[in-house]
Amino acid sequence: MDFRRALILAVMDILLLSELTFAIWYAHFEMEVVAWRFLQVFLPPVILTILGTRWAFKRWAPKVKVTVEESANQPWRPVNLFGVLGQNPNPPRRDS
Repeated sequence: MDFRRALILAVMDILLLSELTFAIWYAHFEMEVVAWRFLQVFLPPVILTILGTRWAFKRWAPKVKVTVEESANQPWRPVNLFGVLGQNPNPPRRDS
């Protein structure tokens, strides 16, 4: 794995764990509505963290380019499995 991808994932993990810890700590003050307080504090930052991570991967992580020859050597990594909009690039022949 590339260093930048690993760094993005490590930052995301640290953020998620700190958000979870803070939400649990904040929610324990009002035991009658602990679930509501937890969700109030936990969900918005988690959504922002996930969206930020997706943006960071698109912006900073290197793109993986694999040629057809490399994909033949790595059968576990399909390349050109589906064409445009998920259509099969090799449609079945009609035998009429």
